[in-house]
Amino acid sequence: MASSSQPPSFHANGHTAPPAVPPLRSIAISKMAAIAMSTDFNRRAALRSQLATRTRQEELLGHTTETVNSTLLNAIQQHIAKAITRLGLADVLAFDIGGDVEGGLKVVYLLERGSGEEWRAMGRFIRMAFIYRLTPNATRPLRLSAGSLPTATAFHQLPLALAIYKIFSHLLTYTGTSLELPQADGNGHYRIGDESFRVVPLGELPGGHRYTDGYKRTDPVIRLAHLLYPSFSAFLLDRALRRWSDEEGVDHKEVLWANIAHDDPRRRRLLTDDNITEDDRGTCCWLSSSTS
Repeated sequence: MASSSQPPSFHANGHTAPPAVPPLRSIAISKMAAIAMSTDFNRRAALRSQLATRTRQEELLGHTTETVNSTLLNAIQQHIAKAITRLGLADVLAFDIGGDVEGGLKVVYLLERGSGEEWRAMGRFIRMAFIYRLTPNATRPLRLSAGSLPTATAFHQLPLALAIYKIFSHLLTYTGTSLELPQADGNGHYRIGDESFRVVPLGELPGGHRYTDGYKRTDPVIRLAHLLYPSFSAFLLDRALRRWSDEEGVDHKEVLWANIAHDDPRRRRLLTDDNITEDDRGTCCWLSSSTS
């Protein structure tokens, strides 16, 4: 789980202090979240039973099940808010969990998967989706209910980046065609809109291929016809910029155009320079994301 970097603290003797330990409540919520999204039915059932039963200490203190769950729900909501802020998603994504404690735990689990970059990449895509009017029936931020989240089994069947996209893809359309991601056919083949693509396992890439370096199973290489994309998130950005960018009412303004060869060292600097913002980098990524 990614976390924001903090400057090291020092004791009076000059030694670096040990890293801060997450609050026990935060650790407990993360553990419960993992159980809520476990593929083991018995573990999930045990959690539900625990949530519905007061401890002896709670009984002695006069706490009702409702007050206990209300306290837990508030802690879960705070946990989710912190995660969304940390991932830079507050402007594009919101979760409505209502009074659903188990649903809130599922949200926590989803937000804590991966390195964090998978969620940030989807955040960049959602911003682009609003720019290109791919969300005609939704307002910003996209609001998702806990009830719309996938089951544990369905979630674990997909690479993380695809699983995240599937959570909100039912809200996206292009010229009236849904951009929802359906279940795969079992062989890594998927379809969005009218285009079929395939997840390329690391073992299928030729030895020495540039996409083998840094290959991420959570955001895998994608093949669309003869085109090969370094990741699913790069594939989405390319589709948004080149295929789904002409909805009614969308205006285009070319600010800068540069044709940079794949072997030009400046190309990698465009993708890695810390002085380039996240949103600008999305455009740079499109300039050089796909290849045969």
